[in-house]
Formats: sequence, structure tokens, C-alpha cells
Amino acid sequence: LLVLCAAMAASCAKVDSRAAFERWLAADATRAESFARFEAKLQQEGVAGVVPTYQRWRVDQLREGCTKAGFLAPPEEDWANIVATLRILRDEVVPAVGPLEVVSGYRDDDFNACVHGASRSAHMSFHALDLVPVDRAVTRERLMATLCPIHVRKGARLRMGLGIYDGRRFHVDATGYP
Repeated sequence: LLVLCAAMAASCAKVDSRAAFERWLAADATRAESFARFEAKLQQEGVAGVVPTYQRWRVDQLREGCTKAGFLAPPEEDWANIVATLRILRDEVVPAVGPLEVVSGYRDDDFNACVHGASRSAHMSFHALDLVPVDRAVTRERLMATLCPIHVRKGARLRMGLGIYDGRRFHVDATGYP
């Protein structure tokens, strides 16, 4: 019975979990090599630990059939684009709302179309992340009360884009203000 329960739990594991990411990386050696280079770049820029490693290449799971995996590797030429966004998270957002979980990162053209993303979405150039606070006590109202003043005070200087969606999900990018 214990073996059956363990097998059932494993089969129901989140498609976008750390274990799923490790399996996705291991399935293609070039992916793993690419991710190691990406991590080294973020380490060099001082933003490697801002959000959990495995979540940085995570994609939305909002529309079934848009992806076969919970992850998508951005083109290497776009990697530098996420650095300014991660700095905003590190310096402004995380100190204000606490640890974050990435729910959507890079989107290629096909994936963006499938999830009905904006035609000029900052996700397509890897400038944007959609996030939720890890702390479930952080409500949508608290997000707005905390993040909107930061956006007003520092958004122009940081080129900070901010969107707060239904529930506790929000968007941060470094492509422009407002």
C-alpha cells in the first residue's frame, strides 16, 4: 500500500516542480549546459538567488496544450534582458512582500499566441516575470498597497513595468514606465 501511495504521489507531482525541472534539464545535455551558463551570468550580475533557480525558465500552465513541459529556455541573446527585472525584485519587491514564486518567464511566439499574451509582451524578450508571493497572507490588496507606491516613487528611474492581476499574481518587467 505504501508503494502504491508513493507511486501515485509521484505521478501527481507538479509539472513545474524542481524535480520536473531537473528531469527536463537531464533530458537534453545542451539544455543543462545552457542553463549552467545562464546561472553563471546571473551569478556574475549579482542576481542569481533572487527567485528559485528552477523557476526562472518556468512557463504558464494556465492553458492546457500550450506546452509539453513546464519550462522553456530563452534564447541566449535575451538572457541579459532579465537582469534589470531581477534587480528590481531583489532591491524593491522582495524586501517589501517577501519571497516570490515565478509562475511565468520567457515566452516564444507560439507559446505567447497560445496563452493569448499581448502581441508585444515583455515576456517574449525575457524582460518580464509573472510572480506570486510565497507567503499566502500577502493578499491582492496588500500587493497593491505595497507595490503601487514603489512603482510611483521609483518606476520611472527603474523603467519598471508593473501589473497586478486577479488574485495574488503580478507582473514585473524592466522595459519602461508606466
